[in-house]
Amino acid sequence: MEKSEEHEQRECEEEKDQIRTEYQEVLENSVAFEKRIRSQWREKSKQKDERISALEARVEELEQRLAED
Repeated sequence: MEKSEEHEQRECEEEKDQIRTEYQEVLENSVAFEKRIRSQWREKSKQKDERISALEARVEELEQRLAED
């Protein structure tokens, strides 16, 4: 193998390694982003459910007061 072929092959291997590294970083960032989004969604959903429960309880209280009158 000639020196220029070896050099080209080495450059290709280096670029391939760089691409693999970048690919791995993109995947890791994507997974972290999705976990963050899911976590935020769960928290907001929990807050919404708590608010709905509080409103339903308040409506029930008001209905009971009306029924007493």
